[in-house]
Amino acid sequence: MEQQSAEQEWIEAPDGWGAAEEPQEEEGGCADLFGRDPRESFRFDLTLGDGTTRSIRLQGYKVDSDETDRSTGVTLWGAAPRLATHLQNNPEICKGKSVLEVGAGLGLCGIAAHCLGAASVVMTDGDTQTLEKLRENVRENCDDNDAEAKNTIQCRQLIWGSPHMERFANDEWQYDLVLGADVVYTPESREPLFDTVAHLLKKPHGKFVLSRYNKWHNVANEVVIDAGSARGLDCTRPSEGIFVFQWRDGKTDE
Repeated sequence: MEQQSAEQEWIEAPDGWGAAEEPQEEEGGCADLFGRDPRESFRFDLTLGDGTTRSIRLQGYKVDSDETDRSTGVTLWGAAPRLATHLQNNPEICKGKSVLEVGAGLGLCGIAAHCLGAASVVMTDGDTQTLEKLRENVRENCDDNDAEAKNTIQCRQLIWGSPHMERFANDEWQYDLVLGADVVYTPESREPLFDTVAHLLKKPHGKFVLSRYNKWHNVANEVVIDAGSARGLDCTRPSEGIFVFQWRDGKTDE
């Protein structure tokens, strides 16, 4: 979970994405202009296969805080619990699989996949501020006394599209499962997202499970499905807000 030295300063704000601007100094610590603490703790109780419950606790910021207005990934959006619940109800999706999460934010879904028995989990975000929170939450929820378990989860920067996705790939390594929750938030982000997924998703049986809760900037579901189809990925919708993309030649398996 060490920060990569080659990471690029990057910001993902609600209205777009791009290289990070120079941060401005703020007075008064974490409080906003009205003296309110913008920080917030989130909890998700994950039911494991043996019937026990694992509480995942995340540290981030309130949805309406200045921090979230500058960097979308530092809060918990509704699509993340939706996707974590889908994984909980269908643990075979990630058990024993290599998992990549794109736009991981505070880390709920990747941590859930880790707890549900994924062979390895790589959690990514492009936003450097979000990556700080992501790494904190992974350390809090996944750093235990099992050294082998620690080595199966890591956090890395991944900016979508070329040339970033090629630099990210290691020896043409591809993933059994790619996860994404509320990651289609501008029309401009859709194409590089699906380029990246298509580049990193294993053929022929890899799956990309996308959860949507908010239709940011009125990006319609049909447009998202079409973006996958253009890259050879067909979509099924097993439940509300869940989109499962599979390679056209491999979707009959599993």
